[in-house]
Amino acid sequence: MERTMPMAPKAPLTLSLRSARILSIAVLAGIGIGYLGGAITADADGTTPIGFVLMRIIGLFAAVALFIDRRGQMAQSSDALLDERERQQRDRAYVATHQIMVLTLFGFFIWSIIARFIDGWMPGQEQALDLLSGFAITSMALPGIILAWREQPEDADDAA
Repeated sequence: MERTMPMAPKAPLTLSLRSARILSIAVLAGIGIGYLGGAITADADGTTPIGFVLMRIIGLFAAVALFIDRRGQMAQSSDALLDERERQQRDRAYVATHQIMVLTLFGFFIWSIIARFIDGWMPGQEQALDLLSGFAITSMALPGIILAWREQPEDADDAA
């Protein structure tokens, strides 16, 4: 019986490096502005202004595109499907993601303490759920985004 090394599944989408980087900016801006800005500017009844909803949609569609791109697929692949170099790249992207998300969470905790003393903005229940959603989507998209920004362009046309 012959054993062969499993091959990584073919990604449903193969974006150029430039496109992946542009979409990564759309994800971070759309999610950041859409969710955080929408939470801060929500009406008293919890309604988010339409512009922020549109930013969220842009961020979400860009996140899906990056998730199904080969970089996002690499970030989600098991060790058996990746070579040693790809595993190292993926693992470094996850470490960076963890560090960024912990710092972000720490920043929100610090704000929650300071806001009580200065009577600063604090999210209501709906806004807190929006912020949590934005945090979760960002944490899922970030490994692929980091891989796109760490990737070296193969030629001058692909450089960002």
